Formats: sequence, C-alpha cells, structure tokens
Amino acid sequence: MSLKAVLLAAGKGMRMRPLTWRRPKPLVPVAGRPIIEHIVGGLADAGVRDICLVIGYLGEQIRDRLGDGRRLGARLSYRWQETYGGTGAALLLAEDFIGDDQFVLGWGDIIVPPDSYRRMTRIHREEHPEAMLAVNVVDDPWEGAAVYVEDGYVDRIVEKPKPGTSTTNYNNAGLFVFRPNLLEILRQTPLSPRGELEVPAAIDTMLQHGVRVRAFEIEGYWSDVARPSSAVEVSGKIVQRMSRSGIVIHPEARISPRAELLAPVLIGPDVQIGNARVGPNVVAMAGSEICDNAELANVILLPGASIAEPVTLDGAVVEEHARVTEAPPGACEDEEFPVLGAHERSDAE
Repeated sequence: MSLKAVLLAAGKGMRMRPLTWRRPKPLVPVAGRPIIEHIVGGLADAGVRDICLVIGYLGEQIRDRLGDGRRLGARLSYRWQETYGGTGAALLLAEDFIGDDQFVLGWGDIIVPPDSYRRMTRIHREEHPEAMLAVNVVDDPWEGAAVYVEDGYVDRIVEKPKPGTSTTNYNNAGLFVFRPNLLEILRQTPLSPRGELEVPAAIDTMLQHGVRVRAFEIEGYWSDVARPSSAVEVSGKIVQRMSRSGIVIHPEARISPRAELLAPVLIGPDVQIGNARVGPNVVAMAGSEICDNAELANVILLPGASIAEPVTLDGAVVEEHARVTEAPPGACEDEEFPVLGAHERSDAE
C-alpha cells in the first residue's frame, strides 16, 4: 500500500525573523532551494507523491510557489489553518485527505538527507510497523524531545527535558508514519497546558495503550532550520553532498578566473563573481554579485543580492536585492547571524 503524506507548514517562524517577515519559513532558501521543496522532492522521490500541505501564515506564497506539485514529481493539495491550535489540530484539518490510508507526517521546516525518506518507506514496506518515529542523535535533546528506544522500538518520550537530565541521545526528529486511527486518538487526547492539541501527546497515548512504535535513525544531517545561522549551516552540509568536490557552479554563472572558491560553495545562474575569496560554505543564488577583493564565508546571498564593496563577511544572510557596502560591526562575533538588507517591522504591522 502506498503512503500519503501530510506536512504541517502553517507556523510563523518567529525565531527565523527577519527572514520570515516577507516569506513563510518553509520558503526560506537552503542550499539554493526553499526548505519545503527539499522535503516534497525527497518524499516524491521515495514514492510518496500524494501530499497535503497544511498552510497558514503567508501560505498563499507556498501555494503559488509549489502549485499542484507536478514540477517536483508530487500531487499537492492544501488545507488552511486559520487559527493555531497545535500540531494535532493542524493534522485534523487533513482528515478528509488521509481517509483510510496510512500516511507520513512531517513538519514543513525539517531538513534531512533525501535517502531518509527512502529508508523510511523501505522499512514500512518490509516490516509493516503499527507506527514509525524518526530520531536523530544530539548531544542533549533538551531543546526537543528525548526518545528512549529499546530493541528498535520507542519505549517513552520526554518532551523538553531539563538540560543534562536525559540518558538518551535520541531526539524526536519530527518525521513519522501513522495509521489513520491516530486521528481518533487525537480527539481523545487532552489539550496541553497551553490549550493546544499536540501530536506528541497522542503518541504518548499510543504507547500507553501498547502500540509498538518503530524507531528509525536519521543518518547524516538533520535541522529544524530554526534560525538564519541554521539555514547557513545546513546549506553547507547539503552542498557538500551535491558533488564530489563540494563546489557546484551553474553553467550560466560568470566567475573571474582569479576568484578563489573554497568548498562547500554553490553558485547559481547569472551570478557574477570578481576576483574574490568565496567560501567555505557560501551559497550565491540567482543574479547575485560579489565584487573584486571581497571575502565571504558562511554566507547565503538570496537572489539579486550584491556585495558591492570589498568587505570581509563571515556569518550572514543577505536579503533579496540588498546591496552590501560594509560589514556589520561584530558580525563574526555575534551568536546569531545578521540578515543584511532585511525589511524590519514591528509586531503591530
């Protein structure tokens, strides 16, 4: 039986601001493509082609970008989440899409290697587990959910454990396979202290009722792309896998023979690079420019961005069509990367 998929992509991406003032988080570019395209394309390549996106904040941009999904090999439909009531409430909006079918559930901002989806569907096809939950290895799962695994199956999950208290390195990776009875379990699940209906609480209910939840480990990178620095970091990991050299150059890019490129680097179409030092970990998207004598590392240039003066920049995202003439003070020292040329606004707007 083929799997469907539901992707929850309605959130506001608060930690990703200011990039999410003008776009929903799933459209933040990573390695030259929006996050959501990596996810939809990976699922489609694994044979999961009927996909429903639950959208909300600036969701019309997602629908306009992806359309019916044919470009990515998928068949897309959409459900709107008008008011946020938790991940469980979002999932219930796709009940008619799920019907009586088993389905993949994922968040619209979590990046994993594409072969993760193929491994997941293979395990599902061969073992027919009642449910599946992906885990990734972290130093301490205090920011997410600690997952305790015994003999390949989930024993228990501890949401947001206090730092240093977990005796497992497994984190809930935000990728699942469920049977449609999860929806009925959700309806019987109490609301969280915040008054929201959450999928992890329903998984707890399943475990308490003896449902065996198969764990499978994500191999390679994993990111919830929480902040601009996360987008830069995971971009480098993806680009490094795209070619043996770690350097990917579009044939329509124009690069000075004296430019120095340090992997991982991705250069998009119509990019112009002068006698500059570019990399490691730089993505220059379509139509961006880097002038002579500039030095860039750990930078994403969104389409049409320009490094117009010979600045040294280490750790930044440059907004679409922004023109950079000087490096921001302390850009290399701040914990979070600056977004240069971003449109700022107050929460009241």
